[in-house]
Amino acid sequence: MNRLLAAVAATAALTVSLDAHAQEEREDWLDIEVGKSVVLETPQNATAIAVTNPDVADIIPLAAANKIQVQGKQVGSTDLVIQLGPGTTPIIYEVSVVYDLTDLIRRVDQIVDGAAPRIYPLRERIVVEGPVADLNTLERVSLVASIYDEEFINLMTVQGDHQVQLDVMFAEVDRTALRELGVNLLWGDGNLALGMTGPINNPVSTASNNAATGVGRQIGQQFNGQLVGRAATASTFDITAFVGAIDLAAVLSVLDERRLSKTIARPSTVVLSGQQAEFLSGGEVPIPSPAGVAGQIRIEYKDYGIKLIFVPTVLANDVVDMQVEVEVSEIDESVQTSITGISVPGFTTRKSRSHLRIDDGMTFAMAGLISERTDWIRSEVPGLGRIPLIGSLFRTVRHQKTEQELMIFVTPHLVRPLAESELPAPPGTMENNNPTDLELFLLGIDHQIGSRGEPNGSIGLDR
Repeated sequence: MNRLLAAVAATAALTVSLDAHAQEEREDWLDIEVGKSVVLETPQNATAIAVTNPDVADIIPLAAANKIQVQGKQVGSTDLVIQLGPGTTPIIYEVSVVYDLTDLIRRVDQIVDGAAPRIYPLRERIVVEGPVADLNTLERVSLVASIYDEEFINLMTVQGDHQVQLDVMFAEVDRTALRELGVNLLWGDGNLALGMTGPINNPVSTASNNAATGVGRQIGQQFNGQLVGRAATASTFDITAFVGAIDLAAVLSVLDERRLSKTIARPSTVVLSGQQAEFLSGGEVPIPSPAGVAGQIRIEYKDYGIKLIFVPTVLANDVVDMQVEVEVSEIDESVQTSITGISVPGFTTRKSRSHLRIDDGMTFAMAGLISERTDWIRSEVPGLGRIPLIGSLFRTVRHQKTEQELMIFVTPHLVRPLAESELPAPPGTMENNNPTDLELFLLGIDHQIGSRGEPNGSIGLDR
């Protein structure tokens, strides 16, 4: 026992005296798997043997005095010190006890076609390093490795440089139907004038200087010559009538309107496999917010419209894994608020998120983003507006129905950059815009005849 302690002390002293250069050049290194052992043979009989961490490795004496068995107990590292006798330099081994990776290596070889990634231990972790053919293989190897070590170090890479071109088409249809009916009346008799102006879309111009002065008999003449209904910015049709016998003027504002709006956009972008791509078809609106200093505000811009976020990932057999998020937003003034006296609009937002897999060149459609809104407004003179038939002269009715439908088509393509020989001519470079005087002044030609032509070969990105 005393000799063992003396050997450990000598080992500690020797370790302190070694410089960094000597440690880098030391070749005595043992890798032992958990539950297995190795046998070391020394030049002569050992007088003392010790390990600095007996929980990691154990020493088993053998019958032969110059042979030592070292057994791995748990993952870790320790030093093995062997003293050969007085006056000799102790032999020091750095022992690393690692996982038994035989089964893992065998199973990974079954998954991977061709050369399998390298698998080796590093302290308490397992490292899987090397290229694989595709992302599907990488995922399968990762699942198997996580069974042996949930926090294994993944240094695998996918061979090649996969890039995805996303061709997107937005198709939006907006339908609006509007019906509106309102009546304005004005009656004058002698020095008395009575009128009613309803709350229709844009007020009818029924003002009269003579009506204000009380000259009722001249109201009919003024109306007959000047009553022109609503202003030039009006959105309804006005039917004006004047009955001179009873000095009655009436304006009927009526509108039956149908609107159809179509929006089609075809953006396209290229993104690296596994990276995020974004599309925005809309705009930005300034949003004020307090700046932290009294009386000061900060302006931030918020996107609105149609926003798409894609994360395409190339799998095996030219299959593209797609994570898609769609957001459709529009300004809604009915939910606006106010910050330091400045109106801040609200937004109506619809979101959709999906995850799918699609073959290269195939198209998927996102539909069902339908919005329908109905507005019905009825304004009337209390009591009179409820009278059947006659009540229509004392009320204004407005009915509006809006339908919006959005469809999105997305087509992913696996692409590669163009070689210099495949690059098409830029637009306009094949045209000679230097005509002769005869062509320019007499014939009115702005280019030399025969200079316009179409580029040869494929245009755009190709596989």
